[in-house]
Amino acid sequence: MTKELLEQYPDICAEIEELKAKDSAAVSDVVQASADEFPFNLHSVTVQGMPVQRYTEQIERLKAQKTEIEQFVFHLPNPTVRRIVMLRAWHGYSWDGVAAQMSKNGKSLSAQTLKKKYYGIFGK
Repeated sequence: MTKELLEQYPDICAEIEELKAKDSAAVSDVVQASADEFPFNLHSVTVQGMPVQRYTEQIERLKAQKTEIEQFVFHLPNPTVRRIVMLRAWHGYSWDGVAAQMSKNGKSLSAQTLKKKYYGIFGK
């Protein structure tokens, strides 16, 4: 797991939703038709078809990346580090925001200490 992939988690989730919306958009068009019998009046008819599944492979690839990231985070042994990663990478908090959220649980850790713990999981 790389830090870059972990920090792309919110973008991956958003992209999955966007591609799903594009794939589920109904295909429709309006055509002109006339009646089969006299007086043969002209009228508009809406024709609808099944949506084209153009992004299925890309959605599956993104879902696999999402699952890989989630498995990595959920298997972190230290719950404090797990929470830091979730707040920083998943929810997009700044370091000060992460420190504020962590202090709500009675742990007063500085932003610098949180950074060290976060980057420590990547061996840097």
